[in-house]
Amino acid sequence: MLLGLRKIEGININLYKNKFKENPIFTYRKELEKLAKQELIEIDGNYIKLTNKGIDLANIVWQEFV
Repeated sequence: MLLGLRKIEGININLYKNKFKENPIFTYRKELEKLAKQELIEIDGNYIKLTNKGIDLANIVWQEFV
């Protein structure tokens, strides 16, 4: 998750499922809900990515996954 969120396009959900055999939406639902409420991430189609605010506060986002 950390490495994928570093990229502008974010994490491709389908590629993540194929590689790790699990859905990141379900695996990290608590973290994703919290970050989405804070407007730090968004789920856009098949991608989980940082918002503009999330880019500025990326360290806070990454802490959720450590």
